[in-house]
Amino acid sequence: ADAFLESLANDHGDPGWRDAISRTARPYAFIKFDMIIQRKRRDFVDPTSRQNTTKLNEDLADIQSIMKKNINEVLNRGEKLENVSNISNSLVSESKKFKWGAKKLSWQAMLNQYAPIAAAGVFVIFVLYMKFFW
Repeated sequence: ADAFLESLANDHGDPGWRDAISRTARPYAFIKFDMIIQRKRRDFVDPTSRQNTTKLNEDLADIQSIMKKNINEVLNRGEKLENVSNISNSLVSESKKFKWGAKKLSWQAMLNQYAPIAAAGVFVIFVLYMKFFW
């Protein structure tokens, strides 16, 4: 319906058609265009007309190109998602290594902080043991 009206407007549309309609005194003043409108209507209704098949083929070609574009975009997204998945898996393994390294470093820091105190405590106990029980 839109294509039919658009075709009528393009083929016989005068830029000042609104002014012509507003100045018309009789409602049947544009009856001369009835034959043109009826011919256009027959062309649009007839499925075997060359213009309709051409228009239909153009529309199908447009739809096909859009669908190909959409399928290619979906395939590219799949590849990108696969790359993101691989990157996230490597990130998980690296984070596990980092976690182990952080625990090891924390243990070494604690050892550096409390080892001298523990060694001094053991030395004092050893000296007391030697003095009283030896």
